[in-house]
Amino acid sequence: MPVPITKTTLTGGRPAWSMSVGKHVCSLLLQAFIIIPCFSQTIGNWNFNGSTSGTGGTYNTVSIADFSAAIPTKAYNGGTVYFGEGGWPSGALNPSAYLEFTITPNAGYQLDMSSIVLTMRRSTTGTAAGSGPTSWSLRSSVDGYTSDLGSNSLTTSVQNFTITLGSSFLMRHTAVTFRLYGYNVNVTTGGLNRLVIDNVSINGIGSVLPLTFTGLQAFHNNDKTISLKWQMTNIREGNVFNVERSMNGADFSTINQFTQTENQLTGSFQYNDNRAPGNVSAIYYRIKINEPSGWTYFSWLVKVNNNTAKQLLINYANLTGQSLVTSLQVPEKGSYTLSVVTMNGAVLQQQSLELDAGVHVITTALQSLAHGTYVVRLVGKEGLSSKKFVW
Repeated sequence: MPVPITKTTLTGGRPAWSMSVGKHVCSLLLQAFIIIPCFSQTIGNWNFNGSTSGTGGTYNTVSIADFSAAIPTKAYNGGTVYFGEGGWPSGALNPSAYLEFTITPNAGYQLDMSSIVLTMRRSTTGTAAGSGPTSWSLRSSVDGYTSDLGSNSLTTSVQNFTITLGSSFLMRHTAVTFRLYGYNVNVTTGGLNRLVIDNVSINGIGSVLPLTFTGLQAFHNNDKTISLKWQMTNIREGNVFNVERSMNGADFSTINQFTQTENQLTGSFQYNDNRAPGNVSAIYYRIKINEPSGWTYFSWLVKVNNNTAKQLLINYANLTGQSLVTSLQVPEKGSYTLSVVTMNGAVLQQQSLELDAGVHVITTALQSLAHGTYVVRLVGKEGLSSKKFVW
């Protein structure tokens, strides 16, 4: 039976998803990621009825929503709307003058945010044209408040503005802060420089963080068994693990199965295959997990050569989202360097690895790269191996 080994904190992984909707074919080496922003609901709301506190969703919390220090006066009007007075710029946006609110997923959960609805107006004080900001913009911490998610004009009438959020707001595992800026102020006779906010709603869905494979290794033992080790995050009670083996990399059979008995944020597992045939040149393994919900997850494919490896080798290099997944075969335990380089040999990033003799599937988070062809290179005392990939 597989034996869970010491829990560790692992990074740089990725979810391997397939869907139990009809017949869905999942590639072993190139996984498809499917985000379904349906069933969207309110996961954060601030109604400003005498309070700046908000209401979160089942899987998240929200902060208070309040104006920055650059806005000197903050008050309620009739207990049903909230305004910030003074400090709004007469010209372009001032990055210090804003209304701020934050949404945070609970531990072990993620948020897929689809839209924000802002209900607001400028002040009705002064002559008929009103007073206060005539323009607004919404930005977020996702890009350091550098670009507008949405912008429009303000009048003295209450308006609902819907801002559709892009893919950057899907699968958020950490807090996101939004800032609403008012600017281009026009103050009429007897008017006050106010931005009046009536309601803010964030729409989306909250869900359990997806099961994620963060590492997979295979080793020949002295007794001719093959040891498989794999590491994961967000493991749930009731998950059924299937250890699968193949002689050709396409047709797999289950050689072991067990059921997870507790929830784990991180976990490491091991299984020894003592019936691995020795009369074939290579054996392929993968881990398949069936969730009680009906979802099925596959690990990366790992290939074990029965002939003793005499040189290091990169079996494959595949892109998955913003990461590069490489299968590395090393002939002996030692120190190795894995690098991403340009076609002319310039090193863009590299990592040092301590590897046991065997096959390792490594995930490397890629830094910002221009589209083009690159090389991943593995270097050890036995020499080097490289493979091209296209970004």
